[in-house]
Amino acid sequence: MGTVGAAWLGAGIALVCAGSAEKSAEAWPTGVDGAAPSPFAAQARRGEVAVPAIEEVEHMCALLTGCDQLPIPPSLFPADFQDCVKKMANEMSSPAAVNFSLTIRECGLRADSCASLRACALHGASAEACKGRGRQGVVGFCDVDGRAMTCWHDDVLAVRDCTRGGEQCIVVDGEATCTLGPCSGGVKDGEKARCSASSTHLLHCEKGKLASLDCTAFGLKCSSTGDGTAGCATSGPACTGAAQRCDGNVAIGCFNGHEVRIDCDVAGLACLPSPGPRPPPRAMSVGACSAPLGSTAACDPSVKARCDGAAIRYCHAGRPRSYSCKELGFRTCDARKNSVRCAP
Repeated sequence: MGTVGAAWLGAGIALVCAGSAEKSAEAWPTGVDGAAPSPFAAQARRGEVAVPAIEEVEHMCALLTGCDQLPIPPSLFPADFQDCVKKMANEMSSPAAVNFSLTIRECGLRADSCASLRACALHGASAEACKGRGRQGVVGFCDVDGRAMTCWHDDVLAVRDCTRGGEQCIVVDGEATCTLGPCSGGVKDGEKARCSASSTHLLHCEKGKLASLDCTAFGLKCSSTGDGTAGCATSGPACTGAAQRCDGNVAIGCFNGHEVRIDCDVAGLACLPSPGPRPPPRAMSVGACSAPLGSTAACDPSVKARCDGAAIRYCHAGRPRSYSCKELGFRTCDARKNSVRCAP
């Protein structure tokens, strides 16, 4: 797979939880269950990000790191619980959160067990679909319902529902992908992605086939910056650069040339403008927000998590935390394989 193809696939797999090709057949206008619009997409449509509480992130990371045979590429999240919480908390409280993996956000935050997480991420596909496939390497195929399946060692690695994005599944060089058909309208192989005439899709030509990312699945629109770079963005005011400002406890940053408003307050965080001084000694950065330490004893986030019976004790943003694995039905805490996670 070429560099461009790999990057496009990675973006699509990040959308695996939505339903659009790459993000194209992974992003759907409806929610991950195909029924109601995603609350996350509704917020993004207003140019807003509601930061999840740390307890919600812990809940999600316990499932992501503790459940086996997930139809979600492991490259999308760290295997260690503490590292997962840090990564997800930072990403979901940054301007780029409007383009965050819908599969991880919607399935991970909604699921209450390993079984429900698997079912959500499969998007209706059979958990047995990859039996006998991928034993020599990653391989793709199209199932009978038009889903692009990626298999690895008999397990489902990723699912992309092409039909929900109005596309069809094809296999190119062993990789299953979703396409709108042959490249047309001046969209050529190797060129930058561009916006559709309706500004709803990001279009890209890969090996003569037209892949698309449905920006509306994220509650966004396709927009082009001054240098011709196209991407999904909010309908907020135009902006440039990485600096952010505060509107009370709302951080205002820039993503793909348009403003994003990150509500730090809903997660008990505060806004810290940039550029400027680093967070004060009694606060630590969490994405575009900061976590006040208050009167609690600060801890060192670089210290690795440890198991305490069935609990994971760790430090996040300078605050000591403890997560009980039994909350989601796990039996214990496992500190093997250079990571700490919940285990059955």
